Amino acid sequence: MSRRAVIFDLDDTLIVEQAFAMASLREAIAVFPGVDPVVSETDALESIRSVWRRGADYPLCLQLGLASWEGLWSAFDGNHESMAGLHAWAPAYRTEAWETVAAGFDAADPALAGLAGDRFDAAQRRGHPVIDGMEQALDGARDRGPVGLLTNGSSDLQRFKLDQAGLTDSFDTVVVSGEAGVGKPRPAVFALVLERLGADAEDSVMVGDSWERDVEGALASGMTAVWIADGRPPPERDPRVTVVDSVRELDGVLG
Repeated sequence: MSRRAVIFDLDDTLIVEQAFAMASLREAIAVFPGVDPVVSETDALESIRSVWRRGADYPLCLQLGLASWEGLWSAFDGNHESMAGLHAWAPAYRTEAWETVAAGFDAADPALAGLAGDRFDAAQRRGHPVIDGMEQALDGARDRGPVGLLTNGSSDLQRFKLDQAGLTDSFDTVVVSGEAGVGKPRPAVFALVLERLGADAEDSVMVGDSWERDVEGALASGMTAVWIADGRPPPERDPRVTVVDSVRELDGVLG
């Protein structure tokens, strides 16, 4: 018998991702003399992205939802065979990215670039903060049926973040785009997590913060969605989408 399922996104739905990465970036670029990390954060990120976009596997990164800052601390281990090129490129990418950042700050010093990279990596590995209300949201979802996680990213990073947040055993199944070789919003990856849960799309709901990847992907797969707006206006109104500001409000809308 098929079951109703609740499927969660991870980054910026259950744990803090982007803001945490930017804090790590500010900590890293503070090593460069005369640099104000707050003022210079955007320039540093653009330097990093410029290297990321030149990579041969950039189109694949877009498909799997891999961000430039993830490449700064991922070895791309444990992934689908299609990511072998990223695995091989990762060390060179990190070196070039930080050297490009250093050059942008008129600090063409490989030692400083290396120090910045080490600081970013160490900061990211301290453990991402969890979103307030996360545990209650998961408990409420489990009361209704099977619970899955569907996250874009590299296996090594997403599994690490789950472990650090104490979430490794919180789901009936976990699907990571890097492992599957396909990412949100493609219907195939939604079909995969639903199949593993033994759930019907029309009776299941996707909870996430990305309208494009979580909401549009879920709707295209025949599911309904809960969008974590965090104060943002919805791009459009759709009766199949419930808008909440955070997972703290989830229990009141899943019924």
